[in-house]
Amino acid sequence: MKRKPKYHQRIIKGKPVSLSPSPWDMGATGPANRHGLEIEEAADINPETGEVQNPNGVLRARRVDMLGVWHRRGWITTAGFNAAEKLRDAFEATQRAPGWPDNDRVQSSPKPDHAVTIQIDRLSQYHAIWRLVTTDDAQIITACVLDRGGPDRVRDRLGRRVYVGESVKAGYRHLGEALDRQAKAMGEREKKQLDDRIEKPRIAIIQKSARGKPCGAF
Repeated sequence: MKRKPKYHQRIIKGKPVSLSPSPWDMGATGPANRHGLEIEEAADINPETGEVQNPNGVLRARRVDMLGVWHRRGWITTAGFNAAEKLRDAFEATQRAPGWPDNDRVQSSPKPDHAVTIQIDRLSQYHAIWRLVTTDDAQIITACVLDRGGPDRVRDRLGRRVYVGESVKAGYRHLGEALDRQAKAMGEREKKQLDDRIEKPRIAIIQKSARGKPCGAF
């Protein structure tokens, strides 16, 4: 009697099943697990020659900030990258606990009124930046900057993905243009704030000087 082959030796369409493993363990392969991972060589540097050596071709997966990756690839400008980081830092600050007050290191937590003040300041700083985002750019910036995702997360009113397949390239172009607009708006806002800080004391000095002059003096 012919013995039945074991499970891993069974034949399908005349060919044995072969599950060739990856030469290097890159972790889980699901889309959620792979998000933010960059495959790179696990190379060593020769201390004598300074040469990068990787004779066995070892690879590794490293979790990175995708904004930095897109910036290095030239998909977003330096100004856009800096604007995105400022926006994301302000947003993530609103997600954290208030933390220690500057002048109180004895108590285990800040006073309730001080904690509320800290949180209100953080929310105000975030909303001051978010107000500069245009309606058309809100989704792409939310997906790629605040949620640390990609353009493929942008959806239309019916819930369908806007940037899929080849159109993902258009999504990255939209992101780059949106961040440039954000950087320009933030730059104009900072310039206005600087001008106001310079102008207000000057006006106050002029008004004070005018009050001190006798009637009819020039």
